[in-house]
Amino acid sequence: MAAANHRRSRSPQANRTQRRSPPANRRRSRSPASPPATASLPYFPPELIPEVARRLTSLQDFFALRAACRAYRAHLPLTSSNLASQAPLLFVPFEDTESHALFHPTLRRIHRFRFHRTPPASDDEYTVTDFHSLGCRLAIYEIRGLVGQPSRCNLSIVDLFTGEQTFRSSPTKGMSRILLYGDLVLTWNYFDRAIRYCHLAAADWNVASIIEPYKLHGLICVNGVLYALVTPGYILAVIELSENQNSVELALLGGNLDSSTVHMHEECPPQLHLAECCGELILISTMEFDPRVYHVFKWKFGDAKWERITSLGGCTLFLADDRFVGCLGPHHKDIRGDSIYITELTDGDWYEYSLDDGSFNRFVAEYPGGAVPKDRCTPVWVLPSMY
Repeated sequence: MAAANHRRSRSPQANRTQRRSPPANRRRSRSPASPPATASLPYFPPELIPEVARRLTSLQDFFALRAACRAYRAHLPLTSSNLASQAPLLFVPFEDTESHALFHPTLRRIHRFRFHRTPPASDDEYTVTDFHSLGCRLAIYEIRGLVGQPSRCNLSIVDLFTGEQTFRSSPTKGMSRILLYGDLVLTWNYFDRAIRYCHLAAADWNVASIIEPYKLHGLICVNGVLYALVTPGYILAVIELSENQNSVELALLGGNLDSSTVHMHEECPPQLHLAECCGELILISTMEFDPRVYHVFKWKFGDAKWERITSLGGCTLFLADDRFVGCLGPHHKDIRGDSIYITELTDGDWYEYSLDDGSFNRFVAEYPGGAVPKDRCTPVWVLPSMY
């Protein structure tokens, strides 16, 4: 009762004060509303996305960044500069031999890309396929036929990143070399006196014959100029291709090679590969085979001769089945500079030769996800930075 009387004895002013005091939840409801969580995230300008891409070394990460939004995709086109940091990849067959995948040799990762070939329709049909690397594109030379009947030859050029394909009937059987020269596709054979060519937008092949009594050993395009190594003498020459007359004119530069600079063998010709390194014309010569020894020469235009070098300025050259693929600049992660990386007809392995100390190392293929080849094959280098 005393407590009740005490509550009743409170002054009217105290009671009014109590009634005017808002509850705690009412005070919180009057405070400013909290901003949504997305408003607190930092804004990243899309124009800086190419700078991020130039630091990515995984092709899957690059395409994941492109797929993040339309603005990122618009600021990240497929260009050499945006793909400059991408590591070299290996184009390898799967167990069924009818499909291929891209393998990252340092991350030991199989990319999602798949290339499928059409298997023979019957036991009487056969298929022979040869892959030529064109940087980040592939030239696929295929021979199909039935046993005892004439075969069909086809050539297709595939963009591995967009899937775009260009199909051409093959100009000849057994062509050994393919080169892109502007909008022209050039093909030739060792010690041939002709170059077969067609435009990418056309289907007809033409044959340009060499007027002089020389035969082709190698062909390469450096800084827009077409160079050839011709025999006899393994002389360097500039090629002028005349489409009007279907002829090839040679401007001989010199640089005769002999046994003092290349490996000469009575039974087989020397293994010489014209190459390009940072805009310089390079010649790779296989001097010894067991163990492997390479000598590298740079063309000296002022002296008109080959000069042996033991450094590539930190760059790395790539060969696939005795075919020059391309060059990577220095500072690529897990790629040794001043070296040559080689793939051959093996069980999917690849090799590294150092110009610095002459070491020759073998890397055993360990392909995950069922990509272990059953038969001997030649993995093909794919260089995304050559897009």
